[in-house]
Amino acid sequence: MAEAICPPALKPGDRVGILASSAPEPFLASSAPEPFIDSEGFERGLTALESAGFAVAVAETAVQEFGYRAVPEANILTDLHTFVTDPTINAIIFAGGGKNSNRLLGGLDYSALARQPKVIVGVSDPTVLLNAITARTGLVTFHGPSVVWDWGSPEPNDLTARHFARMVSGVAYAGRLEDAPLTALRPGQAEGQLVAGCLSAVRNLLGTPYEPSWDGAIFAWEDISKPIELLDATLTHFRDLRVLERISGMVVGELVNCEDSHGWGLTAMLHDLCEDYGFPILTGLPFGHTSTKYTLPIGARARINTDDSTPLQIVGPWVSQ
Repeated sequence: MAEAICPPALKPGDRVGILASSAPEPFLASSAPEPFIDSEGFERGLTALESAGFAVAVAETAVQEFGYRAVPEANILTDLHTFVTDPTINAIIFAGGGKNSNRLLGGLDYSALARQPKVIVGVSDPTVLLNAITARTGLVTFHGPSVVWDWGSPEPNDLTARHFARMVSGVAYAGRLEDAPLTALRPGQAEGQLVAGCLSAVRNLLGTPYEPSWDGAIFAWEDISKPIELLDATLTHFRDLRVLERISGMVVGELVNCEDSHGWGLTAMLHDLCEDYGFPILTGLPFGHTSTKYTLPIGARARINTDDSTPLQIVGPWVSQ
């Protein structure tokens, strides 16, 4: 991983660019497998961001539809790079999720992203972009709330919005996840750069030029609607590529609709799959597909200490003032 670059902190009045990286989020498509794709949520999200003090700029491609994607990747990349190079845009927030954000990896201008750093926020499928950008440039990116699912929720979550605001504005104590309902599945201590994302999305980076640096990393992952044996198969892929022998710690998010398989749940699967490794494991962190979510700065240094009253802390800088 390149040397860490901290983007400038966000402040009230800053201008935020809204982009769809994959799925056509603002549309209510009857054929869509995800019923939360809706225009009302998108509009609520924009209003909520404005109420939080941000000026909002919506990319043209964020309100278009191209089958199961928003538009062809060339069009998305044009809008993304416009936001990156526009000095009046202080942050980029992805509208929602999808399945094909990795289509953008080969066309990203990583040099421009490093030259003009700004806060970039995403969750679910866009985490493939966040981790790739951090790996190639060192720019700290943010696993945090999306426009449709979080800002646009009919019942906004106060903790989600509050922690996001504190993290992107650089409030130091926001790195102490004091109230997070964490369980120490395996005790120990670790410190390293944070790699965080949806497990099935991060898997798309394995073996590519955009793969994160795993040496000493703390790997925080979550997922949605995957049975435990499928999560096992995905983590086994990481194991077979020697990722698990290189990381220093693991944090598992609060899984959503990930059903037990033949009586085995997450705990049994992790004990079995990770028995040959000594890194500490924390479980239960609300981030990702949960309505309550902590904002995690990918590329910042994190610390696990299961003997501490706050077993997970972000200790490295994540924004510049």
